[in-house]
Amino acid sequence: MRSIRQITTAAAIATIAALTIAPLFTAGAQPTPTRPPFAPRLPRDVPTGSPLVVRDDRSGPRVGIAYLTNGSVTAELADRRIAPMMTLFGWQVERQFPTGNASAPIPVTELVVLVGAMEQGSFLPSVSWLVGMRQPNGWEAGIGPAVTGAGVQLVAAAGVTRSLGSVNVPINFAVAPGRRGASLSITTGFNTR
Repeated sequence: MRSIRQITTAAAIATIAALTIAPLFTAGAQPTPTRPPFAPRLPRDVPTGSPLVVRDDRSGPRVGIAYLTNGSVTAELADRRIAPMMTLFGWQVERQFPTGNASAPIPVTELVVLVGAMEQGSFLPSVSWLVGMRQPNGWEAGIGPAVTGAGVQLVAAAGVTRSLGSVNVPINFAVAPGRRGASLSITTGFNTR
């Protein structure tokens, strides 16, 4: 009980001291200037009044092929034998972080879910989370973790997206070193702008 009274008394004294001393330090202080609202610079080729960055969600289906340089650890753990070349099918979900400048690179994060070797009667899933940058001209690169049936590994990817009217067509190449060997893949897909 005595310690509670001591703590309460000390808190009261500290509060009174703070309220008494604070005006001495702020009496001559100037008010902090407020910053004007953010007004990004328009590139020279963007007409006034046009949007700086058009929201361009590139989530969509993905198909491709992969080559496993030393076989699949996941398939061996399931006591299955598969050919090193296989098809890939899946979906990509992405999130862009616009910088406010149409001519600057855009930070991007992507979640890519793929299933391989279905043409061989196998189901080899993988989930990759990539963090990277995309140039205004469509070139992009990223790196991040990938989870497969064999465990976690690092994946690095790079590619380009070309627009055909209102349709985006990405082409990406990825390398994922594993416990032994590596997985080399190329994927494409589409989505509308």
